[in-house]
Amino acid sequence: MILHRRSFLFLSSSLLAGRVHMTTTSPGIAPTAASAQSPPPMTITEELMYSTVRLSYSDGANTMWGTGFFFSFFESGGTHVLAIVTNKHVVSGMKTCSFRLASTNADGSPNSSSLLDVLMPNFETAWIPHPLTDLAIIPFSSKFAELNAAPNKPFVRWLNQSLIPTTDEFSQLNPVEQVLTLGFPGAIWDDVHNLPVFHRGYTASPPYVDFKGNREFLLDFTTWPGASGSMVLLYNDQGWVDRRGNTFLGSHRIKLIGVVYGVATQDVSGNVAIQNGPISLVGQGKMSVPTNVGACIRSSRILEFESVMVSQGYKPPVGYVIRSN
Repeated sequence: MILHRRSFLFLSSSLLAGRVHMTTTSPGIAPTAASAQSPPPMTITEELMYSTVRLSYSDGANTMWGTGFFFSFFESGGTHVLAIVTNKHVVSGMKTCSFRLASTNADGSPNSSSLLDVLMPNFETAWIPHPLTDLAIIPFSSKFAELNAAPNKPFVRWLNQSLIPTTDEFSQLNPVEQVLTLGFPGAIWDDVHNLPVFHRGYTASPPYVDFKGNREFLLDFTTWPGASGSMVLLYNDQGWVDRRGNTFLGSHRIKLIGVVYGVATQDVSGNVAIQNGPISLVGQGKMSVPTNVGACIRSSRILEFESVMVSQGYKPPVGYVIRSN
């Protein structure tokens, strides 16, 4: 039996100071700015509420929406490239993209009653597709710096690669793991405070095994319209047991293991197929109903964007090691 004390390191990055400070927030979840008067510490799940965003587009005739989450690439020595991670099928077809962010109080705490509207025009060329799977990123460093220069600053939490399990860490997972996801499924979200909906569930296939030969796995809960692009997290707050029989009592574990992209549907003939999660409530002309099984892409594929960004001219910090290589 292996006993571990609860111990976390947290990165707090200030765009104004351009430095990284060690604080007491969440591992791999980075605050956006420091404050002279610190508010009461936030719990991990409180911070996660501000790391996800509802992406939407409407031209009057068509309305599309989905979920994304904030991610810091190339994070090293105070430098990083900020982006929003989502699915290709969420942003494909969006001519503009709009979303809302909480503002920041004077003490550095979030203000969900004072929301900032963000519009990204000319969006069709603003996002970067993954070359092989249903993932996309929206570069956000410039836009975020612009927002952060205004008097009313946004409150955002950034995930980073420290939350993504290594190959060895994936191999220690159990076939059935308790997971947490949060996103904006349809009309089931707090549109007054711009807060997502949490959902607890379990993996339905081993997350370390390539489902049907793809770096994907299944989840034991329904994926509704708008949930595409949601993060899937291992979240244990009272300890856990790994596949090698090691027991971690009284420890917290939070790991980003996947991104929701699809839902298993069944047609009237009983055939079951995995399809991209819907991004609207408009029927597709084919009678099918969602099952209680969702599909997600393994989180390690997010790191493959770093090579894509390098090919497009992004320069990682000196000495930075691209894990996907």
